[in-house]
Amino acid sequence: MRAAPSEAVVAAIGAETAWPPDLAPDDRYTDLLDLVGSGLPERVGRRLGGDARTSLRAGRSAVSMGVASRLWSLTVVPAVRHGLVVDPSAVCARDDDGSVVLGVRGARGLTDVTADDLREVVLAVLAPLVDRLPLSPLLHWGNVAASLVAVPRLYALPESVDVVSWLLQQAPLAGLLAADPRVGVRRRTCCLFYLAPGFGLCGDCTLDRVPSRR
Repeated sequence: MRAAPSEAVVAAIGAETAWPPDLAPDDRYTDLLDLVGSGLPERVGRRLGGDARTSLRAGRSAVSMGVASRLWSLTVVPAVRHGLVVDPSAVCARDDDGSVVLGVRGARGLTDVTADDLREVVLAVLAPLVDRLPLSPLLHWGNVAASLVAVPRLYALPESVDVVSWLLQQAPLAGLLAADPRVGVRRRTCCLFYLAPGFGLCGDCTLDRVPSRR
């Protein structure tokens, strides 16, 4: 990899309409781990509503799902379309009462990206986040895998199928999704969103029914 011209990063990343990042982040933005430490999971939990203790667990899970979902606009999608990704050290974030927005400081990016490079960039952002968040790492990486597998459909990007499939075969995502004839793929972990009022189980959940609460 090598540094990409900032104008190329702006042209590539700025064209994304799904979870678009802020390419001119202001002083509301901070490093992602600092945002988590400032109470982001709690704010997400309050946004989900319901019992404070159970919603906090759902909020912690929602952080990894939300960040991963937004990260593909900075990594996988521009890598496939333009051969570049953001510099992971440039990623920052803010939230509006639990709604996360990612930013890119200085429009810094990297070009001449291989599949291995792409994986390294994704892990550089997400691995420290997973380490910081409570709950099982398998749950959080399951969130990442479930979000990643949707990229070709959500971004209308069929040419991303091969790289998405390859990433899902690499650690720490390998084995976290299983083929299912009914729903296409099924998770091996549950994201716990059923703990929030009105959510129920996701279509790819490993569970067949909502667990009873004691």
